[in-house]
Amino acid sequence: MRVARSAADLDDLRPAWGEVAWEREEAEIDYLLARTRLRDDIVAPFGLLTGEGGGIAGRVEVRRLPARIGYRTVVAPKLRILRVVDGGVVGRDAVVALRSVLHEFDAIVFPPLTLGSELELAARGLGGPLQRQPFAPVTPRRRLRLPATYEEFVASRSSNTRWRIHRDSRRVPEALGDHTIEVIRTPDGVDELFRDAERVAARTYQRAIGAGFADTPEQRELARLGLEHGWVRAYLLYARGEPVAFWVCSTYHGTLLIRQTGFDSAYAAHRVGVFLLLHVIEDAIADPALHVVDFGPGDAAYKQQFSSESGWEREVVVFAPTLRGIGANAVRTPVLGSARLARRLLDATELTDRVRSGWRARLRRSS
Repeated sequence: MRVARSAADLDDLRPAWGEVAWEREEAEIDYLLARTRLRDDIVAPFGLLTGEGGGIAGRVEVRRLPARIGYRTVVAPKLRILRVVDGGVVGRDAVVALRSVLHEFDAIVFPPLTLGSELELAARGLGGPLQRQPFAPVTPRRRLRLPATYEEFVASRSSNTRWRIHRDSRRVPEALGDHTIEVIRTPDGVDELFRDAERVAARTYQRAIGAGFADTPEQRELARLGLEHGWVRAYLLYARGEPVAFWVCSTYHGTLLIRQTGFDSAYAAHRVGVFLLLHVIEDAIADPALHVVDFGPGDAAYKQQFSSESGWEREVVVFAPTLRGIGANAVRTPVLGSARLARRLLDATELTDRVRSGWRARLRRSS
């Protein structure tokens, strides 16, 4: 086993690093080093390689680990965290190997792992009962296996979804008037992307909670790096020269992953976000290097309508067997338990979507 705890250590692992079948571009050494350089709360990159071709890619952060009810943060202890950024094809042995370095951190945070998979079970098994995060939310993840043609994709949807697709393909252009779609694939489009996507993102509910797309030096540099390597692709919809919607995606090892989106609420009735997403799907189908569209975690209506497969995932957090680690778990547990109970009550009364929509509308108005 080889462990990298600094930029120099990680650079030394380059030859062996390229042999691991990573699933996300964040695991690439250049991405890890760039993010470490750009963020004050990232102490160092982290890498672990086993002799069996498995690996862990991550970063060491000193930051707050929030526990929320809805969009409201209730408690957020400040911790030294190992944030694993690639939880896909890393190998069960590599996850188990993290037990030997757990004492170096207050907590290890994994990305969402497939429920019941070897990786999820291995991650949860790193610590004892007081170290595991109870009430961890379980979220759906939906994907679309790309068919040969866009027409085949449309034909595979339900009759109601097909009707909506055909209706929007006629009505949205009429409502927008003179409209264009720009696809940004190269670094010379960075300025256009951040200028125009920022104009849309500034009016979204994601901005009100400090999430989503933002024009920051970090995001610009990572986007530039991703465009240089072919890891980023962005789509912008304009109406009469004004940006009204965007999708920012990553493209890595055959998968187009939906990452960030936003639309001008003045055009909400016209479903401009969905209209542009269908162009994203059509573009992905036409790209022979892509095989899957990953809609990311969550179960929004468009993900249900356009996906062909789904599964369940859990974000696993394992705390160190120290007073600080176990104490942080103890203060977060009641909040996470309350959030789960509230969600179950909303689901049982079929009020989840209504409450979520109302919350987002208030956030959008306040932004």
